[in-house]
Amino acid sequence: MAERHILYLDSTGLQIARVSRGQVSLEKHLDPADGPPALATWLRGNPKVRCILLTDLPDESYHLEALPPVGRRDRRQLSARRQAQLRLDTPYITHQSLGRSAEAQAGGAPHEKLLFAAINRPAALQTWLAAFQQSQRALDGVHLASHVATHLAPQLPGLPPLALLVWASPTGLRVSCLNAGQLRFSRLTPASAAAGAEPWQTCHDETRRTHQYLVGQRAIDRNQPTPVYVLAHPRDHAALASACRDTGELQFQAIDLPALARRCGLHSPIEDSDSLPLLLHLASRSRRLPQLAPSALCRPQHLLAPTTALGALAAALLAGSLVVTAHNLLEANQLRQQADSALAESLAEEARARSLQGTAPRLPLPGDALKADLARLTALQPFSTGLMAFLHRLADALDTLPGVELTALEWALTPDTPQPGATAIIELRLAATRSARPDLIRHLLTTLHHHTGSSAHGQAASPLDDQSPIHSPGGQADADGRQVIRLELPVSPP
Repeated sequence: MAERHILYLDSTGLQIARVSRGQVSLEKHLDPADGPPALATWLRGNPKVRCILLTDLPDESYHLEALPPVGRRDRRQLSARRQAQLRLDTPYITHQSLGRSAEAQAGGAPHEKLLFAAINRPAALQTWLAAFQQSQRALDGVHLASHVATHLAPQLPGLPPLALLVWASPTGLRVSCLNAGQLRFSRLTPASAAAGAEPWQTCHDETRRTHQYLVGQRAIDRNQPTPVYVLAHPRDHAALASACRDTGELQFQAIDLPALARRCGLHSPIEDSDSLPLLLHLASRSRRLPQLAPSALCRPQHLLAPTTALGALAAALLAGSLVVTAHNLLEANQLRQQADSALAESLAEEARARSLQGTAPRLPLPGDALKADLARLTALQPFSTGLMAFLHRLADALDTLPGVELTALEWALTPDTPQPGATAIIELRLAATRSARPDLIRHLLTTLHHHTGSSAHGQAASPLDDQSPIHSPGGQADADGRQVIRLELPVSPP
């Protein structure tokens, strides 16, 4: 990045100062006798520096004009017409708006206050600007030192609407009038004019003369007490208070110059009441100082604004990109942490499953066999609710068979058949009459089938005759000679 230098022009010559990061260093002083050749030599030796010319000359004039409210184009033309009417005969002139008049704010006719500032002796500035024109070097700006007072005003505690500001520099003593924080008038007393006099007594005298001039110009009311802020080192405050005593018109107040410089961002130490380092620092930081040089000389400065805007835009885009990138990185890191957490949980679940599988007893049969057994048990499930309905039907059938007794009842499940089911095995004792036994057995089977819905089949526990539907060779009767038969009755699901 190019270095910034302030070229401070006063009646003693041109002072070259380097300003960087709140530090001000005075590098070289060019006497008027050296002239533009010495400046041109310095410019050739420093081809990349950016320069601001700050003039602090006694040949200045200030004129306050009132403009009616007009549009932007008409205002520019009207300002140029008023400037021509001043007949200042100098190309080094500038103007700045001081806002609406107090009468307009109170309801009177509205008009805008415009302050014109000019250097009455242009030759003092032209000789130095010629070196820039010959070297084809651009200036970042040409400004008046008095306009720096506007940027000092916000740092002064309790600044009233109308006040005088006084500071000292190697070129002399400057007294400026501030109206609502804006420059209204400024006057420089060269150091040569006050040679041999006590400096703070000179401050009192020049402040009084400036106040009388402003009263004559009706910029200050005659009997109005005017505060005067004097920039001075603390060790000079006692001498200042002794020389500058308050009167009915002027009320002096000493301002701690080093403390003010620190509030303005100046890091260079200030050892005395010289305000030049503070002025140079503020001139390098201020971006809205009125431009004194002609437009032809400041044309490269106009080109600097788009470059600065593009640089600011590029910086903003870079900052936005960095913010978006940082946000994306944070989100990616969060997603990575979530994925790692999910993977850790999954691995922990698998480990717990393997642990449970290891602690569980092994099954005695393979899974297919267990599935088949489970299917058979499911098929037999309806029979687990009880066989009360079948028993009631069997009881009804036996009620219709007198002389037939139920001596035994067994159940048998058949889970291994294609259609698992249940079978009731009953043992019946028939009547003792043998002649009617074949018909009785047939009648018994028919009755059981009618009431239970099952086809009975079985065998006799004792011998039957040849005409009986149930054959039991080798069977025997019970003790009283009654025949016993065993029947199997298929039971349907309830």
